[in-house]
Amino acid sequence: MPPSGVTTDARNVTSTAPSANPLPEVAAAAERLTHLGFLLLSPEPPGSGESELLVSLRDRPTLEHFDAETVRYWRTGEDRRGHPAELDLRTAMPLGTAFAWGRIELVDRLGIENAFVTLGGTLRADRVVPDETVAVFRSTAPIMRLGGHSQAGDLLGPALGAFFGRLMVPIDFDPGVEEAIAAADPMSRYAAFVAYQADRYHGHLLLRQEHPEQASRAFEEARRLRRARPEAWDRGLTMLDRLGVRR
Repeated sequence: MPPSGVTTDARNVTSTAPSANPLPEVAAAAERLTHLGFLLLSPEPPGSGESELLVSLRDRPTLEHFDAETVRYWRTGEDRRGHPAELDLRTAMPLGTAFAWGRIELVDRLGIENAFVTLGGTLRADRVVPDETVAVFRSTAPIMRLGGHSQAGDLLGPALGAFFGRLMVPIDFDPGVEEAIAAADPMSRYAAFVAYQADRYHGHLLLRQEHPEQASRAFEEARRLRRARPEAWDRGLTMLDRLGVRR
């Protein structure tokens, strides 16, 4: 449960003053973002620790770095389906909620983006000073870069985005599929993705030849998850069977 006084729905929008006592994780993130617009902290190997995407939303752009004005992400509604959500300086603070699997997009005043793909987690945000709101997206699974104005994409980032696109096929035909994905934990979703990728590369020589680095990383991650996270690996395989998307 979120702390007392924490807003749990980003759709609750109003003008707010800075918090007298910002959420601790947000206050710590604000210090890291003193001279940055955003920062991704994603440990190696993936899943060996929590990943965090820290974002600063300032009233006025600094013009020293990428200055996001809006964060777009996905949340799971009471219907257990995905719904788009936005966070900006008008969002009521403090905010504590969950975010769903899918894209996170940081958008500046010109519509320029930096994008990420995530497997779900928790979102905490607060107004730390009168002209700045800081958000912390935290996940037990990797948060991957998709590229954009200020960053290159991670090696498996586009593949994870494509995997989510592949999931839309069973979701469109079976209403229970999206609920099953929503009920899974982030590391099980990650294991499902890795197993799917490893299966694809194992079964297609041409695909391995065209994408040797991605294939090598998928095989490496599959071996590591089977050894270090066997429960998550088994849940990921069960999810793939339920979704009917094994290669």
